[in-house]
Amino acid sequence: MGRRNGNSPTNAKPFSLSAIIILNRVETERPLSDKEIKTLQRKLNRLNKRKLFQIKFLVVWTLLAIFVGTCIYFRLDKTTKPYLLIGTIVIYVLIGVWNFLETYLKQKKERKNIDFVFATNKVKSIKVITTDYIELSEVEDEGVHYLFQISDNKILSFGGQDFYPSKNFPSNNFEIAICNDQKGEVVLLETYNNGKKIQPKRKINGEQKWDLIRSVNYPDPNNFVIIDGQLENIEAIIKGEKNNNT
Repeated sequence: MGRRNGNSPTNAKPFSLSAIIILNRVETERPLSDKEIKTLQRKLNRLNKRKLFQIKFLVVWTLLAIFVGTCIYFRLDKTTKPYLLIGTIVIYVLIGVWNFLETYLKQKKERKNIDFVFATNKVKSIKVITTDYIELSEVEDEGVHYLFQISDNKILSFGGQDFYPSKNFPSNNFEIAICNDQKGEVVLLETYNNGKKIQPKRKINGEQKWDLIRSVNYPDPNNFVIIDGQLENIEAIIKGEKNNNT
């Protein structure tokens, strides 16, 4: 849904137990849907196509290195030492093999992770019903972050490069579906909009965003943390100037 390779601006640090609510009110676990199964199968198909391409590339690369080397060999004068040419050909072949193995091992890991998701058949489902939210707009390439009012006195924090605003997102009713591998890394992340698109109550930009999100008390957006409070008091809550229950 968006870019993933930016640096997170947050300094994730422990919160007091009174400030964090376990996400059992919006987070549930369910099986894979038909749509998610098809998405994972498409990923597997792409991986298989890439594997076939890599094999063909390695064969062509190796044959080309040998062919070019052979042509040069027969054009060399007798004073040239042939082992230098042979060594060069071997190096080029090894470069092709190294590139193939690097890609192959990466794709093998991706296939293993997808197989794990199929085997466990578990999706972490985070359902959000809201009317108001604050958008912390992207400054560099860290993505967009959000603070959603999910009840009278609860605020949900999340964001990053997977959650850029779109034609339908954010809406007043949406679900975030996440599948993780054995190590907890994300294999599949989908957002489903079940309501109407809504506009942010407020946008926070530039240095104001950095000042807020780098605070020790800012709820970790990578873990969908919920804190007590209301959006209109968010700066005071983060700075510790107000009790979270007010």
